[in-house]
Amino acid sequence: MRISRRAVFVLGVLASCGPGKPAVTEPPKLIHGGWIRETMEVKTAADVPESLRTLNPTTVWRVTYRGPQDISGLWILYPGETVAFEAIQKINKNATIRPFYRGSFFVILDATGVPQQALGDFQEGVSKVLP
Repeated sequence: MRISRRAVFVLGVLASCGPGKPAVTEPPKLIHGGWIRETMEVKTAADVPESLRTLNPTTVWRVTYRGPQDISGLWILYPGETVAFEAIQKINKNATIRPFYRGSFFVILDATGVPQQALGDFQEGVSKVLP
């Protein structure tokens, strides 16, 4: 049996790809910029804002991070990035929250009393630790 050069090349490429990084299934313990997860409590879909409940969240957490500025928020894991993107379109935005998504996560930070710079730094830090 003779294997073509192309088959050898394709097999080599596939082997070099490896299994990749495992999927992230919970909010990260560390956020780039100096934030460390202090508390994480599993919540229910009833804790998700009403405008987002129909998107069927997989898991919901209330998470607090300690760091340059203490920050807490609701982390919602959806089945995929497209659903998290849809959530950003549906959320009722106001001055007391900072919503954003990264991958399959939709995050609603409590912005009350938190400087905008800190919220932006935290969001940027999340983008550096989540795929």
